[in-house]
Amino acid sequence: MDLDEKSVTQNPREVATKFGKRIDTLFSKEFAEAETHLRQWLTNLNEVALYGPDDPLFPSTALSAQSNRGFTATGFTRGHWKTTEPVRKIVNAYFDAAGLSAFGPHAFRHMLARHAAKHSQTVAEFIANAQNLGHTDPLTTLRSYGQISRDDQRRPITGESA
Repeated sequence: MDLDEKSVTQNPREVATKFGKRIDTLFSKEFAEAETHLRQWLTNLNEVALYGPDDPLFPSTALSAQSNRGFTATGFTRGHWKTTEPVRKIVNAYFDAAGLSAFGPHAFRHMLARHAAKHSQTVAEFIANAQNLGHTDPLTTLRSYGQISRDDQRRPITGESA
């Protein structure tokens, strides 16, 4: 992750990527608040927890046995998550606490793709967004995320408003 360049690189030699591709992703301009929180998180990892470049960005939870209460979270380990299930549970717990419906971690990717498909003003802008998602072929983005509602289909064809 490079906060100055506002980018994340997924190197297939270090993380499992689809088809073993290197994926370079730039931060979207619409998510400045998320970038602020990410910067705070990284500052905590680097300056408080003394994590280094080989440590995980989102480390797994450290657990301790509690007498008669099972295990309880006591911080983080320097290890990676073995599956996505614990992350999904954490994300869903926070959404539940905020009174929102469950929203799995991969759904964020879908949200970004649908946003790009709906709001790209030019073909070049759409291609840039598709590449940002790691899609070599922009048709992959269109096939997976380009569907629109009947009302959105109606407006440009008939000239009617919704």
